[in-house]
Formats: sequence, C-alpha cells, structure tokens
Amino acid sequence: MPQARDRQWPSIVAGYAVLFALLAAATSFLYDTVAPPNRPIVIRLAAVAVVGILLIHIWRHFRGDSRWDPASLFENALIRQPVIPKLDPAFIKLRDELANARWSRSYFDKVLWPRLCTLAQSQGHIAAPMPPGRSRFGRGPSFRIISGLLSRIGAQGTDKR
Repeated sequence: MPQARDRQWPSIVAGYAVLFALLAAATSFLYDTVAPPNRPIVIRLAAVAVVGILLIHIWRHFRGDSRWDPASLFENALIRQPVIPKLDPAFIKLRDELANARWSRSYFDKVLWPRLCTLAQSQGHIAAPMPPGRSRFGRGPSFRIISGLLSRIGAQGTDKR
C-alpha cells in the first residue's frame, strides 16, 4: 500500500468515531420516538448502516491497491523465466552408468569394468587390478574407488605422452 494510506489511519479512526457517535445519537432519538413494536427495526437498521459503511470503506481501500490486482500480461512478460539446463546425453549416460555400477556389482563386472579396461589399453598400459566389491547386498565399488581407478588411468595416460 502507498505510504499515504499508512499515515491516514488516525484521521480515519477519528472520522468513524464521530460518524458512529452521530449514528448512535440518531438511533437513540428514533428509538425513543418510534412505537415499541417497531423499536427492533430501528436497531437493525442502525446495525446495517454500520456494517455497510465499514464494508464500503474496506472495499474502496483494497480496490485501489495494485498489489491485490492480478498481474497483467505485460508484467508477466517482464519476469525472467528460468533457463532449463540441458545436459549432454553422453554425460547423462555416463552418470547413469556410474550410479548403476555403484549399486550393482554384476553391472560393474559386465559393463563398466570392460570399458575401463579398454580405456586403459587405449592409453597404452595394462589394466588396473579388479577392485574389491562391497560386501553388502551385492553392491559394486564406491564412487571413491571408481574415481581412483579413473585418475590412475588418466595419470598413466598423461605420463606416456
């Protein structure tokens, strides 16, 4: 809300206090002058007037506030949309193979280990010894062991050149 609205609340409260005092005086005058069977109608009309005045004020207050309005198409177009990252399919395949090799010893033995041996031979040295497998539930070697194997193959490959 604008700052001007924040500073207006004391005058608004004072204005409503005066308005309700005048309404109470008029209601009490009408209550005394009306016949007894019609007195509840006077009280109900005064209550309706109070609630109606408050609702009109609240409605006008929030109607003018732009924060309550939905954003326009132009404002939505100004908001920068997040860029969806696109990963290389080869990277995704390698990431999935490493995850599968870690969770399954048979996948490591039948898929990843032969590829590591081929990579080591293409670098010009003999393959490293087969790493020990995890003992729990047939899981493959950890990421640390696989990383060590890859760094050994890469280090030996750079030494040859």
